[in-house]
Order: sequence, then C-alpha cells, then structure tokens
Amino acid sequence: MSAVRDAIVVAGPGDAERRIAGVPLLLRTLLVLQRAGVERCTLVGARVPADPRLRLAVAPAASLAPLPDDALRIVVGPNAVVDGTLVAALARRARAGTVVEVEADGVRVRVAPGPLVATNGGAGTPPPAGTLCAASAPAVERRLLRGLENARDGYLDRALFRRGSRAVTPLLLRTPLSANAVTLVGIAVGILGGVLLGAVTWWGVLAGVGCLAVSGILDCADGELARLRFTESALGYWLDVVGDTVVHLAVVAGIALRLARAGTVPPWPVFALLGAGIVGAFVAMTWSEHVEERRRRAGGWENAVLDGVLSPLSTRDWHVFVVAFALAGRLDLLVLGGAIGAHAFWLVVAALLLRVLARARQLQASVARVRQ
Repeated sequence: MSAVRDAIVVAGPGDAERRIAGVPLLLRTLLVLQRAGVERCTLVGARVPADPRLRLAVAPAASLAPLPDDALRIVVGPNAVVDGTLVAALARRARAGTVVEVEADGVRVRVAPGPLVATNGGAGTPPPAGTLCAASAPAVERRLLRGLENARDGYLDRALFRRGSRAVTPLLLRTPLSANAVTLVGIAVGILGGVLLGAVTWWGVLAGVGCLAVSGILDCADGELARLRFTESALGYWLDVVGDTVVHLAVVAGIALRLARAGTVPPWPVFALLGAGIVGAFVAMTWSEHVEERRRRAGGWENAVLDGVLSPLSTRDWHVFVVAFALAGRLDLLVLGGAIGAHAFWLVVAALLLRVLARARQLQASVARVRQ
C-alpha cells in the first residue's frame, strides 16, 4: 500500500476517451491510484468519470496550482500510463519537503509537498520500478503486462504458462470475452485434457497434454485480463480456485481410465485416499490465502515456507509427474505416491498455519494490553 494518500491527475487532450487495454486512460489512472492506496485525488482539466468502481474522493480543478499544506501528493502528468508498482515505488522514495520526479517517453510523474506540486523539477530520472510510458507509445499493453506478477504462480507457470499468456492476453483484450468466460473455457479445455490422458493411443495422450498446456495458459491469461480491465471479482476468484480443483480431478480420472485399460488399477481405497488428499490440499491452501494478511503480520519462517515453497506446489506443477510416470508406464505408483503426498502436504500446511496464527494471536493480545 502507498504511504501517499493524496494525488493530482493532470488530464491531457483525449485522455478521457483514449483507451488502454479497453479502459479510458483517465479512468485507468484513477483506478491505479485507488488500488495503490490513494484516498483523495484532484483532477485537473477534465470531468470526473462516472464509474461505480471509483471509491476514492475525486474533486475537479481548473488548473494545477501550489497548495498551502505540506502533505505529499503524487502528480501524474498528461498522457501518462502508470501502474501500481510505480506508484508504490515513488511513495517509498518520497521524503517530506522534497520532490521525486521520474520521466519516460516524454511523460512525467512526481511526488511533492503541496507548495511544490506545480514546479518543474528539471530532468526526471528513469522510473525505479513499474510502468511509466506515454499512452501513444508502441506496445503499451505489453508493457503493462510485464508488470503483472502473481506471487502464487507455480514453477511451471513461471517457466511456461505465463510466457504463453503474455502472447494470448493482448489478443483477448481485443475480444468481448470477459475474464470469467476465459476461465470457464480454460476449465473446459483442462477437463478434456485430463480425460484424454486415459486415451488408448499415445496421440490421444499427447492431445491431452496439449489441452492441459492450453488450460494453463488461459488460467494465467484470465487474471491478467481481469487486472488490465479492472474487472476482478469474488466470483472470478472462486471460479479460478474451484476450476483448478476440477481440472486436477479430471487428471485423476484420466489416470484411472488409463490404468483400467492397462489392467493395473490400484484398489479403490487408494483412489479414495487420493481424492481426499486433493480436497484436503484445496481446503488448506484456501485457508492459507484467507488468513494471509493476518499471518504475515506475525512474520516468521513459516510464512516463507507457505508462500515460497508450498503455495507453488499446490498449482498444476504436479501434472509434470503425471506425464513422466505415464511415459514410464508406472501410473500405478503415481496414484499411491500422490495419495500419500497430498495428505502429507495438507498436514504440513495446516501445522504451519496453526503455528503462525497462534503467534499472531499472541501479538494481537500483547498490542491490546499495551493500549490498555
């Protein structure tokens, strides 16, 4: 979150109408500032956009002028495309009474106290992080895409699927498809891929692997599409989470089908144990995400393990093992190993969560006693 709570946006000609990733530039800038923690904004030279997503207080002004107080404000110049990473980086650099000014593609953003918001700080430095470019710059959407990171990406997501989504998302931006529609398509393709893993021919298995790869790319692209269009929603989140679990179960079904055709089906309790383990892992990771803010306030190595090691392992990375064991003709061993591993996974996650949440409660109690 930004430590700077006030902003000034100076509109240029056409900024209210020019669209970036389907969102008018002026509205996009206000939504970026809001997402970064800005609470109040002065809009210079344009009318306030009417959009239900805007929650920060926006006041119109005829011109940019010095202000009497010393509160720091971030000033976004005309024609500038910014993202939340840049806003947060500038806020961290800001110091009382001084001006921090960055420039790229001929557009500027500064953080300054009230009396200096209208000054020209001379040649601006390159942005320390994030995206700053002119709305007319080539490939502006791809620049914004490079700034979108998901801390919950698995290792396979980072190495393969996120690279694919960077090529697919710009194409999706030019369609009327919503992020939730892309999620549903990805789920359907993933289910097909999971079932095809049980195909009779190797060509069918390869088609299943291809479908799972497409599903993984779409699963990355839907989030990018939502963030670029500012259409994130609770429904989208749950579709994503539940969809991942459904695709995982479809992969298990494909494994079972292939084993049945090979005559090496493990006893049904092994499959029941695997299904229960998958559900347990889903519940444990959902719990971890739900209490993420509270547990991170407590600090500790547990959070590093939960976020840096276990969270990536809860993604589709395990599909690599399915392909490897299928090629080796030993999917029977994968089912038993997966059943044991899934239960070990959720038990470890639960143990770490209980440990860090207990410490969080102790810290909260200590703060409450100090305040008394």
